[in-house]
Amino acid sequence: MNAVAQIFAVLAAVIYIFVFPVESFLLRRSRWAQKFLSTPPENVPAVMMWAIPTGYKNLVIALGVLAGVVAANSGQLVVGYTLVVYCCANMVLTAPTMLLADLQGHYPRKWESLPGTLAATLPALVTLILLPLGP
Repeated sequence: MNAVAQIFAVLAAVIYIFVFPVESFLLRRSRWAQKFLSTPPENVPAVMMWAIPTGYKNLVIALGVLAGVVAANSGQLVVGYTLVVYCCANMVLTAPTMLLADLQGHYPRKWESLPGTLAATLPALVTLILLPLGP
C-alpha cells in the first residue's frame, strides 16, 4: 500500500473518529456540537436515537480502516487491502447521504451539508483511487 494512500486512509479514519463523540455524546450537551452537526436545539431529542448508533457505526468503520493500514504494514496485504477497501467504500457510498438529506430540505439551510459531505467522502475516495498504484 503506497504511502500517500495510507495518509489519506488514516485522514479519513481520523475524521470519523473525531466526529464519533460529537454525534454520540456531545450533541445533547453542546451548542457547538449542534451547530457542527447542523442540528437545531429543538431537534436534538428527536435525532438522538439515530445520532448515537451512527456515531458508533462511524467509529467501527474508522477502526476498520486503521486496522487495515496496520495489517498491510505488517505483511498481511490481503487482509489490509480488504479492510481498507471495504471501509473506505462504505465511507464513499454512505457519506453523500448527508447531501441527499440536504437536497431534500432536511438541513436548516440549503447546502449546509456540503463541508461535512466532502470531509467524510473525499479522503476515502482519494484512498480508493490511489490504492491500485501500488507501493
